[in-house]
Amino acid sequence: MENTAKKGKGFTYFGIVLLFVFAAITVLSFVFYNDINDSVNGWFAVNKWVEKDGQMVLVPIEDMSPLLRFIYTIIPKLIVTAEVLFITLLVLYVVCWILGRIFRETPRRITIGKLVNSIVKVVIWVACVIAVLAVWGMNVGALIASAGVLTLVVGLGMQSLIADVVAGIFLVCDGTLQVGDIVTIDGWRGTVQEIGIRNTKLINYSGDIRVANNSTIKVFVNQSREDSYPTVIVGVPYEENLKHVQEVFEANKEKIRSLCPVLISDIDFNGVDNLAASSVDLHFGAKCKEGDFFAAQREMRGAIKTVFEENGICVPFPQVVVHEEEK
Repeated sequence: MENTAKKGKGFTYFGIVLLFVFAAITVLSFVFYNDINDSVNGWFAVNKWVEKDGQMVLVPIEDMSPLLRFIYTIIPKLIVTAEVLFITLLVLYVVCWILGRIFRETPRRITIGKLVNSIVKVVIWVACVIAVLAVWGMNVGALIASAGVLTLVVGLGMQSLIADVVAGIFLVCDGTLQVGDIVTIDGWRGTVQEIGIRNTKLINYSGDIRVANNSTIKVFVNQSREDSYPTVIVGVPYEENLKHVQEVFEANKEKIRSLCPVLISDIDFNGVDNLAASSVDLHFGAKCKEGDFFAAQREMRGAIKTVFEENGICVPFPQVVVHEEEK
């Protein structure tokens, strides 16, 4: 969990550093606008005015090397690109902050907010790419016009991606899955960390993250909507009187409950679960919040064992009885 958090913070800090760098470039470009963009007297001028046939025309500077001319030509474009990236990052941070303020407090609103956030990021970065291409001289109009045909071709080849996007929208709109829910998908149990436009991220108790495509989430178990009922099996020797064991449990029920602070109900004694090889297995259960499921099981085992040992009821261990044949 710590490693994941550190990585997330690292990317955030890197983005903030980039924002400040691009901001500095943008401010300086406005302060020295004429010096940068003047094609004749500016810092990066590669042409000069010359009288030709009675008219003033721009001609290349003769004593400038091709490499220096190339560098002087691309520097203004790099500066404008930095300005575009600054505006993009600024808009991105502002929009994400606004969405974070609007979609909060409830799991459903947080879930919708994360999905909208993912869509907005894609739209902003696409607009940024188009703007950068325009800065470098590409015919953006023709690019946008051909995007319709390209979208059709790509759409036919990326049906799974479209299915993921549609499935993600339905997951959020139906409310069957929300950020913070504890679910089991394909036998993998974890907390929903994010529902994106393509996939859903789950994180388990040990910090492992599983990413599942939205379209593949056909059947899942949502364990957060109702209280959970963890159960434990505790064995007692065959020699023990079951009535006496039950009386000890009932007499110490409050003490056992006090040793299990995560429980939200009394512990139930559900009778004999199994006649095992070396023990009679007793079944116990109680209610708790789903996030405390495993902690509740550990606490119940420890508390029942402690009370049983205080009352002379030992927990058996596997034994082997060997009979020696008389000679």
